[in-house]
Amino acid sequence: MLKVFKNSVLMFVALFGLFLAANTQPVSAQASTKTPAKIQGTWYCYKGKSKFSQIKVTPKSVTFDGKKYTPSKKGYKKLSVSKWGSWYMLNKSSKQSQSLGQFKTTKKLIKGSYKKVLIRSYGVGSYDVYTSQKIKHKYTYNALG
Repeated sequence: MLKVFKNSVLMFVALFGLFLAANTQPVSAQASTKTPAKIQGTWYCYKGKSKFSQIKVTPKSVTFDGKKYTPSKKGYKKLSVSKWGSWYMLNKSSKQSQSLGQFKTTKKLIKGSYKKVLIRSYGVGSYDVYTSQKIKHKYTYNALG
């Protein structure tokens, strides 16, 4: 009984989130070619077994796990940046581009003190947490499970 109730609540939350996402207008629909200073830097996400995912964000490019995206490239590596609330979407607006996800910075408790981190949202309720230093600890989380 409790499991059925919990699953029903999770399903309602997921559907409500999808409803909000579908009916919310972006703050700025116009894509830009310059990345915001808030998310610039080199960020690391621990993937386990001493392996890291890396994102390097400069004013004019994003390098994600070894693939470089810039405004001057063509096809799926052409960089576009748009803003939706407090989130920055990378390559979301271009039809040929590969979406890199939504990003924002926040503070998270890491090793006893609050540090600035980069959060990457992808999929439904999945979040990777990137730190500015290589830390062998998984901060990645799933909001629905």
